[in-house]
Amino acid sequence: MKIRILIIFLPFAISIQAQDVTGKVTDNDDNPIEFATVVIQTTDSVYVNFTYTDSLGVFKVKADIIPFILTAQHLMYETFQKTYWIPETGHIRLEEKSQTLSEVVVKGERPVVRVIDGRMTYNMPHLLQNKMAGTAYEAILELPGVLEQRGNIELAGANGVTVIINGKTTNMGESQLVDLLKNMPKERIREAEVMYSAPPQYHVRGAVINLVLDSGTSDAPSVQGQINTLYNQGHYASYHGGATMVYSTPKTSTDFMYSFSYNRERNGQDIFSHHLYNGKIYDIEQFDRGYTRTPVHTIRLGNDWFLNDKNKLSFAYTSQIQQWTRPFTCSKGTYSDSENRKESDKPIQMHNFALDYSSGFGLTTGIDFTSYRNHTTQYYRENKPGKEDAFDAESKQDIRRFSFYADQNHRLAKDWTLSYGAKFSFASDKSSQIYHSSGENNWSVSDSKSDLDEYVYDVYAGFSKSFSDNLSISASLTGEYYKHKNIDYRSLFPMLEITYTPQTNHILQLSVSSDKTYPSYWEMQNTTSYLSGYAEIQGNPDLRPSRLYSSQFNYILKNKYIFTLYGNYIDNNFNQLPYQSPERLVLIYKTLNFDYSAKLGLNIMVPVKVGSFMDSRLTLNGYYDKSKSKHYHDISFNKDNFAFYANLDNTFNISSKPNVKAQLSGSYITRNIQGPMTISSMYSVDAGIKWTFVNDKAELSLKATDMFNSWYPKDLDLNYKTQNLQMRMVPDSRRVSVSFIYKFGGFKKKEYKEVDSSRFGSR
Repeated sequence: MKIRILIIFLPFAISIQAQDVTGKVTDNDDNPIEFATVVIQTTDSVYVNFTYTDSLGVFKVKADIIPFILTAQHLMYETFQKTYWIPETGHIRLEEKSQTLSEVVVKGERPVVRVIDGRMTYNMPHLLQNKMAGTAYEAILELPGVLEQRGNIELAGANGVTVIINGKTTNMGESQLVDLLKNMPKERIREAEVMYSAPPQYHVRGAVINLVLDSGTSDAPSVQGQINTLYNQGHYASYHGGATMVYSTPKTSTDFMYSFSYNRERNGQDIFSHHLYNGKIYDIEQFDRGYTRTPVHTIRLGNDWFLNDKNKLSFAYTSQIQQWTRPFTCSKGTYSDSENRKESDKPIQMHNFALDYSSGFGLTTGIDFTSYRNHTTQYYRENKPGKEDAFDAESKQDIRRFSFYADQNHRLAKDWTLSYGAKFSFASDKSSQIYHSSGENNWSVSDSKSDLDEYVYDVYAGFSKSFSDNLSISASLTGEYYKHKNIDYRSLFPMLEITYTPQTNHILQLSVSSDKTYPSYWEMQNTTSYLSGYAEIQGNPDLRPSRLYSSQFNYILKNKYIFTLYGNYIDNNFNQLPYQSPERLVLIYKTLNFDYSAKLGLNIMVPVKVGSFMDSRLTLNGYYDKSKSKHYHDISFNKDNFAFYANLDNTFNISSKPNVKAQLSGSYITRNIQGPMTISSMYSVDAGIKWTFVNDKAELSLKATDMFNSWYPKDLDLNYKTQNLQMRMVPDSRRVSVSFIYKFGGFKKKEYKEVDSSRFGSR
């Protein structure tokens, strides 16, 4: 009888809260079918909702019933129809119609960017179709408004940007994340979402680039992977090699990555200092030259367990090991003749363990633990006649950090979404610097030890709502309590994002956010490090975190022309700049808080396409910059500047068979300021060519970056009140590189987490 009752009630649909019905539509050869119509109906054929598949054949549509009838239709294929009891419909294959029209060509232009739920969304396979990018890292640099500056990813109009993967912050630091992205194939990225105001459940405030990857599971057990090598010739040669493998089953996905880099770079500067001391000007000229050599091993091992269709458990171990490091600098001039060498006493190591759980009812939670250790010894020698001196300094930094987070998301009626959550972080930093004198001076007076404990508590609540097809709003408020030593801060961080589409070809978006930035642990220590007989770095235990307020207004025309009006204001902005001491002949580098820094600008992105041969993008950015400080050492400053940046990037489709592409790009930026300092203009010209072969599995690239060695501030001038200093940098940004990438097994990769080590390390 119980079985009969169950059978009687099966045909009736069950009303549930709105959910996303997802799946993928392909032909019998597993080629994705774009613009297929997907219709959702009740079991008695009442219409509920519909959508279209994207360029990868993927679709997502809201429905509030279980079970439901799904119908997939396309002009060139037979209609598919089936009843489903779960929202994940999986792989849907359509049969090609026996009678089709031939010799019919329909030409159109896909949109460069779409705005979905307030996110500027880019279809990456389409965006990269004619680009030279070979890895996920290079793919990010192809996003409009994104550029690389001194090894950092920057987004126009934002004061910093964070890269996250599949909507989750990662547990790796910046260098580990870069290694990961440089070993990840660009084919794994389905979409890239750019947000100037990230939702609070990302636990990142401000601008975010979210990489949406394909699933890491497969219908049958399989092994996929990639190997890549790179030779990079600047003033010195550097090398990189890596391999990534993934083993996938229907329920698990296990990944392993290993990469090795040997990096050697030149550094140097010429200092012309007119130093005011005891009422007299001392003309000091110092010429610094040096290099750094660092071998780096990066290892990752992770696993995802898909407990069922809605629950997932993830574990990952990530480490980065610098086997040794040996930076060297010599300074010769009128005031000092010194040598400064450092060696690691043992490998510099970072280890991270992360465990995360995602539920089917909107709960995500996780913990992670990070250990960082850096023990180095500095060997300093002063050889100037009459000033001979020597010391050895042992520096140690041991950091332990733990964090826990929990987020809950509820989808309510009428397209309302409620989210709330919390995060707790604890960090312990034990640092010391002990001097051993080899000369007449007693350097032990500069000894320092510190034991720093830091606590951060975050609690947030937010909502999102689509009022119509033309208007959506997302807002949240995060409360934070920060405690360090005897200082504590209580802060509120509001976030607001409004998207309005008055017409199909016109999209307006307003983003408002706030954030707080903390200095590195080493900058907050009461230490002194000596660079030469004339220059030294001083720590500052009184440093305060800076508070950032940011706003962007985007106008997107015809889904490809992007205009961004932005404003950034940083209260208590901290910077490390040179300063001529009035008490002795020494050039001090010390991180200090300014009163504020502000920037107001307009960024314009215009794509230009000439048939299938040339794909270009012009970026123009003009802005007004201002910095003010009432107490910068013993002086004050109030300085402003107008600056302009321009970039033109061109990709040429030389040949389709063989597949050969070339790239030529140029950038220029006018004079800038940093506090009271003036930074000279810079320009760069890059070129490259790439050959793709072996059924698109192998790529061979030759690139020349900054061919004129000019994408570097060659002159920095500090000529303000009592300060009179000129610095000429020795550039080493010109690179010629050869890279080879080979993919095997169709490569599958899943989301990774990043270990945040941005505040680790010493100067």
